[in-house]
Amino acid sequence: MASPAVDLHLHSTASDGRLGPAALVRHAAACGVRHLALTDHDTVAGVAAASDAARECGLGFVPGVELSAAWRGRAIHILGLAVDPQAPALGAAVERLASLREERADRIADRLDAAGAPGQAARRAIEAEGALPTRTHFARALVELGAARDLAEAFDRFLRQGRPGYVPTAWPEAEDVTGWIIAAGGVAVIAHPLRYTLSAGARRELGHAFRAAGGMGIEIATGGASAAQVAEATSLAVRTGLDGSVGSDFHDPAFAWNQPGRLAKLPASIRPVWNHPAFPRDFGATA
Repeated sequence: MASPAVDLHLHSTASDGRLGPAALVRHAAACGVRHLALTDHDTVAGVAAASDAARECGLGFVPGVELSAAWRGRAIHILGLAVDPQAPALGAAVERLASLREERADRIADRLDAAGAPGQAARRAIEAEGALPTRTHFARALVELGAARDLAEAFDRFLRQGRPGYVPTAWPEAEDVTGWIIAAGGVAVIAHPLRYTLSAGARRELGHAFRAAGGMGIEIATGGASAAQVAEATSLAVRTGLDGSVGSDFHDPAFAWNQPGRLAKLPASIRPVWNHPAFPRDFGATA
């Protein structure tokens, strides 16, 4: 089954992407994607517009979300795929996470100001956009305000762990987040597992714990991943009994490294997560 035409990790302006939901879908279609999910951070606000655009473009679409979670005190991200955006469990989850993000944004702004950076000015610029605030929003605002040359410098100087604008957040436990996704009729998938600062053994423990909590999949082919990283993620899926997913983690058309439609194929040894009954029967079928 050819997975480059599938992309289950995309971001719009509903969170920290650069394209509106409908424009994002059209961009993905132009890049060769035929089946996709919108997975904005801790919100499903863009799902309706993306779904309408996918229908107009003749694409397969499932509602999605990328929820913030914690495992052993470390922040991780869990994708909810083929969720019901109207499910009460999901509504309560995104409301709780939105509150945590707003509180964190206020603290980031204060810490940046204390460090001599334009924190409150950045916060006002983010509020004007109307999206749920992320660290990427702060990075962009710091660049626009002249406090950093680019996003990389904004993170390196101000926003990464150990920098003055970094604020630890008590995200909900991964087991609870997984349960919310399942309660919303969706499929829970660990996003970009190799980006977390975990040992190989700890990643396996995370995978086993995730599966025990009802999680179904793990991202294998992600934007910018090397062949060695795809092989490592494949081994992790095999060892933990998880299905495989593919997603570019697309945010911005200016960034060539994670454009839609450029993902490695899901290895034949891995069961695609889109074979789960929550997905439409023909989802992921080769065009």
